[in-house]
Amino acid sequence: MKPFHLQVRLDARAGALTCQWFGPSAIDAVGSARYALRMGADATLVPDPCLIDLQPLLAEIAAGAITDADGFQAADEFLMLRDLLADNDFEPLCETLYHFLWREVPRSLALEGVQRSVDGKVWIDPDRRLVRVWFATDRKPVQFDDIVERFNSEESAECLTYGVCNVFIPESHKPGSTGTAWWRRWIRLEADDSLRVHGIHALPRDVFWAGLAHKLKTWWNPGQRNMFVLIHGFNVSFEEAAVRAAQVGYDLKVPGEMAFYSWPSHGSVPAYSADESTITASVPHIAQFLHELSERSGAERIHLFVHSMGNRGFLRALERLVADRRPNLRLGQVFFCAPDEDVRTFKDAVNRYPHEFERRTLFVSPDDQAVFLSQWKHKHSRVGYVPPVTVVDGVETIEVGGFGLLDLGHGYFASAKLVIEDIREAIETGKPAGERTIPRAFENHFAIDIRQP
Repeated sequence: MKPFHLQVRLDARAGALTCQWFGPSAIDAVGSARYALRMGADATLVPDPCLIDLQPLLAEIAAGAITDADGFQAADEFLMLRDLLADNDFEPLCETLYHFLWREVPRSLALEGVQRSVDGKVWIDPDRRLVRVWFATDRKPVQFDDIVERFNSEESAECLTYGVCNVFIPESHKPGSTGTAWWRRWIRLEADDSLRVHGIHALPRDVFWAGLAHKLKTWWNPGQRNMFVLIHGFNVSFEEAAVRAAQVGYDLKVPGEMAFYSWPSHGSVPAYSADESTITASVPHIAQFLHELSERSGAERIHLFVHSMGNRGFLRALERLVADRRPNLRLGQVFFCAPDEDVRTFKDAVNRYPHEFERRTLFVSPDDQAVFLSQWKHKHSRVGYVPPVTVVDGVETIEVGGFGLLDLGHGYFASAKLVIEDIREAIETGKPAGERTIPRAFENHFAIDIRQP
């Protein structure tokens, strides 16, 4: 636990919520209240307990960004509570919490880790331990007593589930890492630095899009309303996708909201062939999500990180949108990360790419053993593995190398510090690879050696 948080416990059988709020002590609650659920409220995917971080709100009160209880109620942190509680319960709870935090401001003006933009508004707290990420998935929910506990890795759903989840970032977190292997921690006698999913909450479709649009409009200034989206690859569970998305968003330190699309990967190496079928079946849902994201989020720029086998679903989803006569997507930077896709298919899809974009970047590597094994299996060159280096007009290819013997390197787009820094510069400046700090020209493409100082 951390100081200044709200703990929400759901009693589904009694149809009630118990709220406890904590101040400087993360152990002893300073207040509590119990409320009945709103009539017809959807309590699906409310974790037990659900933890809501109050420290960013305390920082906003201290900075003058929130000046009254009405502004406090509009905070996105309370999106779940607004959905679950009747107005005559939600409003008094928020008023109580606002005055509680307002009284704590004099003792908390020296908040650590709070960064402010040029106009002084709090935007991202790099030491914030709970990170919110938005999600859409066509995995099948697993239910117990009408409460969805998790998402199935074996079955797909007929429709999308939308929601938000919180991911805990430990204080010992290192950029690019989602957690050190247990045996390395054991050798070094280090504490567990694993990122963990702390809460998952499904939202009705319209509530999800309204909440995301409201967050982008009210939390971020014009010019800062970025949307970052991860479409994961093979052998990734829902929880692993959430953790990776949170890590990417946290380490980038660029204003905006982070989201991910999770298709029903089985999350195991032997299920590779099954995942190939599943990603194809998910194409209509990926297309729907991308279309809605472009039309309903209100984002000024939508940046995509498409990893591994996820590239197959993404490229086919773009074709699906054209076939369905949907409006072309308005995208910012698109990063094709270690694509597990046939070179010929990739080139054909990219050359017939009708959608708007700022820049497209392809990350490939000679050290990516996962894509190498896919190439061996398919008996044809895969885009993400070199040699040969895949170069396509209109796409900047960056070859990433320098991984150690024990590193598979398949997730290097998110785990290599220099790659993360280059992605940040690309998004913030819009410069091509040849004008950025880290990539160096190499033959007909660019290169990043992660060992370089």
